Amino acid sequence: MASQPATLLIVDDEPQVRKLLETLLQHEGYQTVCASSGEEALQVVAQQAPDLILLDIMMPGMDGYEVASQLKSDDATAGIPIIMLSALSDAGARVSGLESGAEEFLSKPIERIELSLRVRNLLRLTAHGERADNIRQALQPDVDRRDLENALRQAVQRNEFIVHYQLKVELATGQLCALEALLRWDRPGHGAVSPAVFVPVLESLGLIVAVGRWVIEAVCQQIGAWQRTAIGAVEVSVNVSGHQLIEGDLIADIAHILAQTGVEPHWLEVELTEGSLMENTQHTIASLQRLHTMGVKISIDDFGTGYSSLAYLRRFPIDTLKIDIAFIREVTSNPQDAAITRTIIELAHSLNLRVVAEGVETQAQLAFLKDAGCDQIQGYLFSRPLPVATLERLLLERSETP
Repeated sequence: MASQPATLLIVDDEPQVRKLLETLLQHEGYQTVCASSGEEALQVVAQQAPDLILLDIMMPGMDGYEVASQLKSDDATAGIPIIMLSALSDAGARVSGLESGAEEFLSKPIERIELSLRVRNLLRLTAHGERADNIRQALQPDVDRRDLENALRQAVQRNEFIVHYQLKVELATGQLCALEALLRWDRPGHGAVSPAVFVPVLESLGLIVAVGRWVIEAVCQQIGAWQRTAIGAVEVSVNVSGHQLIEGDLIADIAHILAQTGVEPHWLEVELTEGSLMENTQHTIASLQRLHTMGVKISIDDFGTGYSSLAYLRRFPIDTLKIDIAFIREVTSNPQDAAITRTIIELAHSLNLRVVAEGVETQAQLAFLKDAGCDQIQGYLFSRPLPVATLERLLLERSETP
């Protein structure tokens, strides 16, 4: 006989966060109950104790600290495990959460897989009366780290990096509307290395600011070259690391490069991951506001896995949301992913934001996204990332088509 699925209580004052969090956890097979305030949470627990509580810290009225303290001081509810959720990433907030009795603390935005694992393992440990040493194991790429670091240092010195471009298509017209610039590296003697492997190493070596500056310069030079030909200027998005915002002088670099290449700011879009928004938040907001004032567009990449920043979107001068590929991959076969995708599109449009879906590979995905009101798409259904020479032939063919 199958065991009864665990019941999780979600406590958050933001309705969008509750809805998305509920959808994610139901996708994992859990039953969910929601409360919009600390006071309501205590009432729900009094009626029927859940198996685990996901508790936001910052709420009007009774905050998460007080809710946790009351629950842990009552013998009847002290055994309910609590995972605190908060955009406050400083050590003081974490310590306060643990002092109030919470077993776990997750900083927003939260990775979808990490949330699933923490909930699963905390429930498992509670059931067996055990404590966890660590519920996550880092996945290390099968390469020699030291050799890779040395190879990357040489790659920077020898200008071994190149830029490929992937098409973005406007769903309403089916026409090319923009490009995304993607960093590529063919390691001598090894072949192509995935950016998922080498970019984090560039960040750890402190090289990402210089490489990122080079990418922006290469892209703007390319836009400038195109606008002097039959191709014409094309909007291009560039991925920007949080390190470039915090450690580098991104604003001055972009202003200088645009002036040097003669490219109007609206042809450039910078893409940041959802997680990087929450790093050094006040500085990030100020930097993005300066870019926005310059006329540069701003996009949030891989949106959805860090759903917890939904409540904070209004604080950032954002133009575009890109839905994480993880949701698009199963959007036609998984009702939960479909619901999340529709919710993100609706939320974005309510905030007057453009929505881009990446990783579109099938006609069924295309039909779903068109019906859901998505604005733009990119993926192998239309084109793989292309080197400049191949891309230019394609762009010229399109410009000559009546």
